[in-house]
Amino acid sequence: MPSNLPERIDAPFDWAGEPPDPLDRPEYYDGLLWRRSVAFCVDACLLFAVVVVFWLFNILTFFIFTAVIFLIWAAPLFVIYDVATIGGSASATFGMRLLGLQVRAWDGGRPTYLHALIASALFWFLVPLTGGLILLVAPFSNRRQHVHDMLSGTVVINARAGEAVRIGGP
Repeated sequence: MPSNLPERIDAPFDWAGEPPDPLDRPEYYDGLLWRRSVAFCVDACLLFAVVVVFWLFNILTFFIFTAVIFLIWAAPLFVIYDVATIGGSASATFGMRLLGLQVRAWDGGRPTYLHALIASALFWFLVPLTGGLILLVAPFSNRRQHVHDMLSGTVVINARAGEAVRIGGP
């Protein structure tokens, strides 16, 4: 039975029009919610470590960089990290890569830096504003999208969906 799954993890997931329907391609969306949550925790720990290194460097330099640290504190640092990693060639943060997730534009291509900026800025603006309640949309969304994904035109997929099936050849 032929399948349209890619053979490798770095194979393209391009599709025409809308992303695949979860009923037609459930492997793209399997375990997406818990993986996104764990990926976020990994990324938060990584960024926390960066902030600790900044503060240690600040202490060692007798607080010369205090103003710089306050400028990149919290949301700007997270947004810069998201834009650089999601808009980059891997289309995923380090936590997402660890858990086999990728962010895709609505048409299946890699997201641009603008997609990543809009998605990240919306996330870091809307989640604190609503007390995290907007995250409750994802379990009821057919593609497990969060509100910031919907508004930015992105979809998160299970990039390891093609590993289980190999088409043709040895």
